[in-house]
Amino acid sequence: MQNPLDISHEISCTLNRNQPVVALESSVIAQGLSLPVNVETALAVEQSVRDAGAVPATIGVIDGKIRVGLTEDEIKSLADGAAAKLAVRDIPYALAKKLNGGTTVSATMRIAAMAGISIMSTGGIGGIHRGACETFDMSADLWELARTPIVVVCSGAKAVLDISATSEWLETHGVPVYGYQTSELPAFYSSSTGISIPKVDDASDLAEILKLSGSAVGARCATIVAVHVPKEDEVSIVPHIEKAIKEASEKGIKGKELTPYLLARVGEHSKGESLKANISLLKNNARVASEIAHSLCEDTERRMGFTV
Repeated sequence: MQNPLDISHEISCTLNRNQPVVALESSVIAQGLSLPVNVETALAVEQSVRDAGAVPATIGVIDGKIRVGLTEDEIKSLADGAAAKLAVRDIPYALAKKLNGGTTVSATMRIAAMAGISIMSTGGIGGIHRGACETFDMSADLWELARTPIVVVCSGAKAVLDISATSEWLETHGVPVYGYQTSELPAFYSSSTGISIPKVDDASDLAEILKLSGSAVGARCATIVAVHVPKEDEVSIVPHIEKAIKEASEKGIKGKELTPYLLARVGEHSKGESLKANISLLKNNARVASEIAHSLCEDTERRMGFTV
């Protein structure tokens, strides 16, 4: 069988030189944002990575092929609303049926690890949905975080979720969560949840912690680095979230469609304030991930291999 993993020449060469690469998910393009904002944001996030001195690796499935390092045309091909939403379990089906698909955090983590990329950036991770004690609705992101050793830079869990329950799940399953220049778990659009987490002051400190995680305790899970949204773009939208959840319940929306629906409705109810915050934190997280990627490369032995 042909290898379904297609890594771009630029990324292959960068990895072989032990230079920083940051993986980026593509579900935000395919499902999280609408045209033309999704394409503009995806390109702006990639530019944030490059401006910080790293190489972006936006990951997606194009015509049944896993692409690590999407071209601009490939990003646009995922942006029209027709692409599938792909968690880890969905990848084999998408490959067999030669689909186009945007990868969620779980799928991006798995693919990035396969490609040898040690860090990814996203807006917010999936988690425990409100009312999960009745619906059992929880994101596949959580299970992937518990078993795939990669650094995930985010602004906490998406604000429409049960953030407290998500934090408890991560603690129970041994997934470390560190705050990048913050001692409080962010709430996606805002910086405050009241949930305390260990604070890491800079990228070099984090690189040392990650080194010890592997050498001292043999950690086999992801490490979450939580970054709060830039203060100037922080918004409080709890009433809008409650309204969106009520609307989703009345319409019977659940499963894969729930989170994109809620985020879209919150954006409408907040008159665009949440969208502005979302774009801001996506770019900021990408910058922070790039700084961490630099420190990880400096703290890792050079790879052996050829660049072609």
